[in-house]
Formats: sequence, structure tokens, C-alpha cells
Amino acid sequence: MGTPLLGLVMGSFTSATVGAAARLGIADALANGPATPEELAEAVGADRTALVSLMTALTALEVFTKDEDGRYANSAQSEQLRTDHPESIRHLTALLCGLYGQAAAGGLTEAVRTGTSVMPHVFGVPLYEYLDKDSETARIFDLAMQDWARPIGTVLAEHVPFEDVRTVIDVGGGNGTLLKTILKAHPHLRGVCVDRPDTCRRAEADLRASGDQDLVERLSFQPADILAEVPAGGDLYILKNVLHDWSSESGVRILSNIRRAMAADATPDAVPTLLVIDPLAEHDSGAAFRNVIKMVVGEPDTRERTEADMRREAAAAGLQVLSITPCPADLSVTSCTLAPTP
Repeated sequence: MGTPLLGLVMGSFTSATVGAAARLGIADALANGPATPEELAEAVGADRTALVSLMTALTALEVFTKDEDGRYANSAQSEQLRTDHPESIRHLTALLCGLYGQAAAGGLTEAVRTGTSVMPHVFGVPLYEYLDKDSETARIFDLAMQDWARPIGTVLAEHVPFEDVRTVIDVGGGNGTLLKTILKAHPHLRGVCVDRPDTCRRAEADLRASGDQDLVERLSFQPADILAEVPAGGDLYILKNVLHDWSSESGVRILSNIRRAMAADATPDAVPTLLVIDPLAEHDSGAAFRNVIKMVVGEPDTRERTEADMRREAAAAGLQVLSITPCPADLSVTSCTLAPTP
């Protein structure tokens, strides 16, 4: 007999099932209409019998549909698993249900016992070292961060005053999705995306292959270890979905490096601004589970930040918080400038 608790336990299989659909690209294969099991198996490179088992579960969950002729089709839910959907979460789903889920299943108990991060227990190295060694997972990670960046990019492009800004530096900006959205809305801007070397190489190659010459000329990628340094030259700095993966100590180091870059660019008439875009507990509907995710992929002692934490870390880095504003996707925008010198 089923119980509510058993339903929660079985949720890991639900997650794995949806994650497999995202990884296989089933929604993309059904984008042009229904397909028989044979057609779908061929399209995604899967075993027919195994695929039918997967799709039986997914149709029961109403992620996909099945008609009277036995053909599978997309539903309103699975449309978001299409790569080209404007609100796609295909790669974010693949990451959360794949690497993150695998890590949680293998090491969460030990992490809770010892107060350490899950990733080294399961894979022997922290998240970013693992990504340096596994190019396919790193590619999915980059695309997942793109899924995460897309909604906030539109908000920033519409609501941040860019009239007096010439160069935007996105620190930990992944494949540049956030900057692309902002630069397309504001043709006078130039953007610099700072991230790990592998991420920058992939992103730059993809941008050049896109044929978008305007963005090729206005968007550049600069590899850097943001725990050690952040390049100068920006009027506006952005730090999105970065701090939540790091402890308070590492967060202050990152913010301090940005503050040094801002100070190098400051003039008596113009001081650069930093926008820190991250979940803060007061405005995060997913706060109950966010700390568990941090235990899986973050540094030890990484926890959900509050507004008070954000103000404290900014002050420790030599920054002054001007405002904190809730925004979509359970994020908050903390606007900072250089703290006054005593």
C-alpha cells in the first residue's frame, strides 16, 4: 500500500525519468508532431523497448501524451524541455536530475554527518574541478546556466538604466547569455564575459559560429579565476548566481576582487556599480531546499544567504549596498558601489 512518505521516496525516480527525457532530447524530437515508438527511438538513438518503458512513466506523469494510435507527443509541460523554447529548462533539468541528483544520491548522508560537500565524496573533486575533467557535463552545465540566466536577462535589459554605461563585465557569466540579451537591447554597449577557460573557449567558438557579427564585435570572453582576480575596465559589473555556490569567506574574496577592479576604473565623476544577483532567503520560495543543493555542489559551510549576510559580506569586501530588490526566478538584485574611504 502506498503512503505519502513512500511517494516522496519514489520522487527520485520521477526526477531521474524527467532528467533522462531532457538528456535524450525527446521533446526536440517531437517538436514537429507525434511519433510512433519506433520513430522516436530512432530519432533519439534509444532502444525501443526501454524507451517505451520510459515514455509509459512520462505519459502517466503527464509530461508527454500518447494518442489512440500509440503515438507520443509533447504536452504543455514537455514544451519547456525543447531546446528552442523561449523558456526552455532542458539543460537545467538534465543537470539537476543528472549530475546533481547522482551526487546527492551517492553522498548526501555522509555530507550531513561530516559537514562537508557532497561532490568530493562521490567524485573525488569539487564541482568545478570535475567540470574541467568532463567536457560533456561541462557543456551541459554551461547550457543549464543559460537556462537560468535567460529570464533575468530580459528584466535587467528593460529596467536597469544603461544610458551612462559603456562596458558591462559579467563575472562568472557562463556562455554569455545574460550579456547577449542586454547587448541586443542596448546597441551602444560592449560586454566582457569572465569565466573558466574551457567555458570561455566554448562560448567564443559558439558565438563566432552563430554568424552574429554585431555580437562578435561587441562581446568578448576573458578567462579568469575569480577567486584570484577580476579584470578591470567596466562601468557596470554583474555577478549572477555565483555567490550561492561559495562559502562566506570565498564570497568576500570574490567581492573584494570585484571591488579592486571597480576602484581601478573609478573617477571623481564616475564610480562603477556592481549588481549581485542571487537568491536571498527573504525572497526565495525555494529556500527550504536551496541549502541541500548547496551541500551537494557548493563549498563546505555554503548556506542560503539572507539580506543581512549580503550586507555583511559586501561591507567586508569594501562595498556599500545601495539597494536590495526582489526579482523573478526567486532572485534578488543587490546594487553596490565602493564604500566611502574613512
